[in-house]
Amino acid sequence: MAGKTSTNNKGIKAFNTIYVIGIIFSGMKLIEYLQWTFQLIRKWNLPEKPFFSKVDLLNSDVDISLTAYLIFAIAYIIVFGSIFAGLYQLNKTTKLFREKNIFHREVSLAFKKAGRSFLAFAFGTLIIDIAVLAWAQTSSRVIDLLSTELIVFLILGYLMFFLSDIFKEGINLKEENELTI
Repeated sequence: MAGKTSTNNKGIKAFNTIYVIGIIFSGMKLIEYLQWTFQLIRKWNLPEKPFFSKVDLLNSDVDISLTAYLIFAIAYIIVFGSIFAGLYQLNKTTKLFREKNIFHREVSLAFKKAGRSFLAFAFGTLIIDIAVLAWAQTSSRVIDLLSTELIVFLILGYLMFFLSDIFKEGINLKEENELTI
């Protein structure tokens, strides 16, 4: 039994490591977005670094107002915050697992909230990129906006919904088992 507990703790420790790495990388990216946005606000001039949309605006004659850039940047930052919400919910599940609260409604709800957060990020950034594409009226295609990041967060979001349903079914089976006994 002690060996099994040790194995479970290794999994939780591994997930906590992944969680910390995810927070660090997301935090670094968010800081980069915030720096770009604050440079835009402070100087009211387009920063040297390119805008962080997947739409390539550098090699085109696009004339987008600074206000539009600011609105798109703030929208990106807000949507990017959903990654932190999703990571928080996943961390919540590991705390519940560590406390041996495996088949509880909180676990299923945390997975569902994490899934919503990751899908909000994926679809939010896609919608913002499509809006930038439409606003800029460039010759880029919408299919060019599909990135590895978008696909990973789509898969991760739907995986969280799948896990939520599995744990919900486990909860139902546990309750039926308890009623039988």
